[in-house]
Amino acid sequence: MIRCTMTLLIALTLFLAPVRAADKVTDVEPLKQLDPAHMKAVADAIGAKPGETRGKVHTITLPREDLDVFTPDMLDIPVEAGLASTFRFWRCTCGKYYMLGEFVVTDYESNDVIDSLRAGGHMSIASVAPILLQEKPRLLSIRFQGEGDIESLTKVLKDAVRWTGTNRSKANPVPKE
Repeated sequence: MIRCTMTLLIALTLFLAPVRAADKVTDVEPLKQLDPAHMKAVADAIGAKPGETRGKVHTITLPREDLDVFTPDMLDIPVEAGLASTFRFWRCTCGKYYMLGEFVVTDYESNDVIDSLRAGGHMSIASVAPILLQEKPRLLSIRFQGEGDIESLTKVLKDAVRWTGTNRSKANPVPKE
């Protein structure tokens, strides 16, 4: 009992101890601003509209207008219902770009997109999951994150986009490393 009381007393003393001035974080460098030219270059590389910046995050959306999606009840699913790939970019104080993305792909596109994201070395796959129930064609969401310089992120993203939609049927030479 005495040992428990002593442990609790020491823990409370440490918890309630005053914070020294040297322990306080005083100045935190703000996030670096996104370069509009970089964001335009990314959108151009993947064939998307320029996108939109809100606060410190720039969002580029790539609608899947090439898909005619329906359910067994013959209900057509419009593109505006969320059938779009979305990529969000921001920068940290170190100058790196960070990206959170979600690809909306058909089941037969998924492996190629995942392989492209992984091969680039700057992306990590967070999840792969179905989007709807019993839809045709079968749709999957591939969520991923990446970090690095904007040129590397753009290269990986462009390579992954080439496996989706009408890009898939175009001649896609294997990029040289």
